[in-house]
Amino acid sequence: MLLGSLIRSEPFKATLRVLSVFLVLFALASWALVKSVEATLHDDLQALIQVETELLNQIYRDEGKSGLLDAINEMGFHGRAPDRVYGLFDEQNLNLTGPISARPDFIGFDTRELSILSRGQIAGRFFLRVDRFDALTVVVGRNGDMIAHARQRLIYGLVLFGALLAVSTLLLGLRAAGRSQQRLDEIEAALRNVSAGQLDARLPVGTKNDQFDRVAKRMNTNLERLERLVSSVKTTASAIAHDLKTPLSHAQIAIHQAADAVAGNDVARDKVGDALAETDKLNTLFDTILRLSRIQTSKDCSMFRLASLKDITNKAITFFEPVAEENGQTLTLIGADAQIDADPDLIQQAVINLVQNACVHAGPKAKIEAIIASEKGAVSLTIRDTGPGIPEDSIEAVLDPFVRGAPDRGTPGHGLGLAMVRAIAELHDAKMTLENSSTGFEVSLKFPILKNF
Repeated sequence: MLLGSLIRSEPFKATLRVLSVFLVLFALASWALVKSVEATLHDDLQALIQVETELLNQIYRDEGKSGLLDAINEMGFHGRAPDRVYGLFDEQNLNLTGPISARPDFIGFDTRELSILSRGQIAGRFFLRVDRFDALTVVVGRNGDMIAHARQRLIYGLVLFGALLAVSTLLLGLRAAGRSQQRLDEIEAALRNVSAGQLDARLPVGTKNDQFDRVAKRMNTNLERLERLVSSVKTTASAIAHDLKTPLSHAQIAIHQAADAVAGNDVARDKVGDALAETDKLNTLFDTILRLSRIQTSKDCSMFRLASLKDITNKAITFFEPVAEENGQTLTLIGADAQIDADPDLIQQAVINLVQNACVHAGPKAKIEAIIASEKGAVSLTIRDTGPGIPEDSIEAVLDPFVRGAPDRGTPGHGLGLAMVRAIAELHDAKMTLENSSTGFEVSLKFPILKNF
């Protein structure tokens, strides 16, 4: 199963649409989460700075300036890591302790780049709390980069989770598309068999009772009904043709006997002869109907063997050469020989029908060519003539039994010739095409190329 066909399938497209909506919602939710976590960390950091500031204020109230100085030195010693800083300034803004050499220009909470305040000793953007303890100024700071690092790790985690989720969803979508495509291919294969005449073909039904199974059950019910109806029609047609042959044969015998009885009466003999001709036509018609029915209903390939398409076509042309000469027509065989796997008798019948149609309908002095060609993936036989062709709106219809083109109403026949050719072509998996060309009309049969020969 090709990856391209799965990507273009509707289940996978639906997966992409759902995934797109989910990723948009996930991105919005992730943005809100990052902002919420960032705000929480910011508040926690401020709360921690506030607690430390209040602790230093309490020490100052209890122990005075010296106690405050000792506490800041002690906390600075234990907090040598670059994530925290402390500073103490007198009323002249002179630094009494801590790495901050310049007193910040604000009171309360704010953020500053510490490399400026510490003369390059400490780098990074810090959250600072500046408070006045009487004439003294106390600075407590925490590195804000920890919030940026936490935000970055959270974003990386969310992106990784989103990517894994997207890939997993796409893989699940491909799997679902593959299963759906497999079921559709099975349904298509079954319907192809039905259209090829295998009316007993059925769609596969699984055990999950999903939408495919329900559709398959419904279609199988309809196919069973169709098979019964088609079988009934074919059986009825064959039975009528078969049952009519017996009284028709009896009528022919009786007419022959009547012809013998009136041998001396020229008028009666002519009338009886006309009646015999009509019964012969009916007999031929019934034989053709029965043969067409057998071909359409039988898929027996036991008579198939390697056959020369050129030999078969040459026999048909040789047979109709006298007819063509009488009409002033030319019959020509063009192309090299090609071998096909076929029932030679049926192919002979199909070629005879096509050549006969060309001779009858192409008109006097027409040029008729039988062309054998090997194309990519097929061997073709084309019967081409320079006749008037068939009206475009009648090309498909003339393939049906008893249907004839409007210009053919005055010519002999029953409209079964092309229907017989189509039935023979379908039995051999050959493609039949009819086409009006710039110079006339042509009918082509394309047979699949033999393998392992």
